[in-house]
Amino acid sequence: MSDDGDAGYNLSETDLAVAHWGEHANGGGDRLAWELARVFEDAPFFTGWRDPGIEPDDIHAEQLIKGKLLTRALERGGLARQFAHLLGWQVATPLREYGVLVTSGNEPLFYVPPDEQTWVAYIHHTNRRQSDQIDEVASARFASLKLLLYYAIRVAYDHNTHKPDLFVVNSEVVKRRVVRYWGVDEERIRVVYPPVETAAYSPDDAETGDYYLTLSRLDWHKDIDGIIEAFDGLDQRLIVAGDGPERESLERMPGENVEFAGFVSEERKRELLAGAKAFVFNGRDEDFGIAPVEALAAGTPLLGIDEGMTRYQVVPGKNGFRHSRGGNGQSLTESITRFESEGVDWPSDEIASFADRFSVSAFHENMKEAVVDAVKRSQTVPDWYERYR
Repeated sequence: MSDDGDAGYNLSETDLAVAHWGEHANGGGDRLAWELARVFEDAPFFTGWRDPGIEPDDIHAEQLIKGKLLTRALERGGLARQFAHLLGWQVATPLREYGVLVTSGNEPLFYVPPDEQTWVAYIHHTNRRQSDQIDEVASARFASLKLLLYYAIRVAYDHNTHKPDLFVVNSEVVKRRVVRYWGVDEERIRVVYPPVETAAYSPDDAETGDYYLTLSRLDWHKDIDGIIEAFDGLDQRLIVAGDGPERESLERMPGENVEFAGFVSEERKRELLAGAKAFVFNGRDEDFGIAPVEALAAGTPLLGIDEGMTRYQVVPGKNGFRHSRGGNGQSLTESITRFESEGVDWPSDEIASFADRFSVSAFHENMKEAVVDAVKRSQTVPDWYERYR
């Protein structure tokens, strides 16, 4: 590690490694980890579990957790996978030779680093069923057993959430959760928004059409049924793009004005986003939410739920409107009606520029700054020693 004075530390000379909890779904967490590997392109990239079938062409990971028993547990999933991560990350021998470690996900928190290693931990969420969403567990089947299990998981995590030199989180919402549920001092937490390919979207990708759009995995926590309920009885067309376990039940809901597009290609996605009157998002208390940012990058107004990070992606009256949950979608219906009568103040190019704060280039710059900050924080040179240097 070299000290360049006021210029800070030269990351190109740092012996740094990047490690991700595991490649499993080609989801937002995986894509963020792959972008971390691009930020620190000369650094080796490790994953707890590797799936070469979903890795981009420019990414090659080395699997960290090995051995027949642990590999079998990783493949099995569920609690077996959690125990494999608990055992596999604690020592993680290949990581110990590097001066700086950047991790992605919660499972790496089981790692016990060497004394002099600087550790930056990027956190996507705080095990939500054991923290802010625990009320949903209390109303589920076998609630008592699940609450007992989640208590044990919290205990396991509680004494593992203080080892990193610096936490990086994907939003101010998650920062608050890390402070509240993990007890981390907010001075040790930085917000670096996930990398969204904002440059890939443009208002010029399509002419504005006669439809509203929602696009996401069709899962319960995206609350697509609430959006469909809001459009029931409206003389407005809704396109639902995406696939997932809820699709069959959603298609049985009434509404001739609702069209299911299924999984769409990136090219079709860009056209749909740019061509929509507005993008409708109803995800439950989102940690961040990438799809709404992609819509904004396409210059499309956002009708977003007044929860989680979504509430801050909407500037009411400027680039969209907020709505609340419940009431058979009445609040969203009112937002749609208001949008139809008033529109929004910002033109499409201004809406698109608002999304630039969430860009890939901003992510690269802010992550490099976070690592420099962490290295400075981890210095253990006594104050009095400086006079002898």
